[in-house]
Amino acid sequence: MSTIPLRFDTEQDWLSALTVNWQRLGSAALQKRGVFNVALAAGAAPEIFYRALSQVKWPWSATRLFVSDERQVSPDHPASRHRAIYRAFYPLAVNLERWKTELPKAGDTAADYERRLIRDLGQPPRFDLMVLNLGADGHAAALFPGTKALQENTRHTAAHWVPQQDAQCLTITYPVLRQAGEIWLLAKGADVQPMTRRMEQAADPDYPATVIVSERGAVKLFNCMI
Repeated sequence: MSTIPLRFDTEQDWLSALTVNWQRLGSAALQKRGVFNVALAAGAAPEIFYRALSQVKWPWSATRLFVSDERQVSPDHPASRHRAIYRAFYPLAVNLERWKTELPKAGDTAADYERRLIRDLGQPPRFDLMVLNLGADGHAAALFPGTKALQENTRHTAAHWVPQQDAQCLTITYPVLRQAGEIWLLAKGADVQPMTRRMEQAADPDYPATVIVSERGAVKLFNCMI
């Protein structure tokens, strides 16, 4: 299924559309199973959305949030993705499942997170929604161009070195993305517009976000032009 591009001229319209769609998907999941399972990425655009979402009346106790990707750093480190997302929702104390980066090896952290995904979401793990940041270089989650995790087609998580970040990164993989009920790629500002245009063209494995697909639902590009 190809990516559906949605363009917004103002931040207010962009946030309104994201919030309405969150409520649509979440309400359907809560009615069906009593829980809304969502994977979240950090990044400038998503964090603007999370801050707005924190002001919306929502049954957060029935919403399970997971971090889509992480750095192998302590939870209080400035580079921690969990820390960034949690702070974006403040003062809400959201139920945010983190990668256990206190484990000595990144491979152990990835394996532990995979076990918990299967425990909580089944085999294969199925999110109702995955909210990802579209990078100007075409990355999403920690699926960066030219990195090892792009080749992972069986495991649900991966640990790999990302030269672009000069960091050991952890990420949910393409097999999990393929099982998502819906995937949102968030883009905002002038710097990412060349990549949003590429997203509307043919898939290109040199740009990982362009080959993201879901076998169960839509992949939507929420693009705020400013």
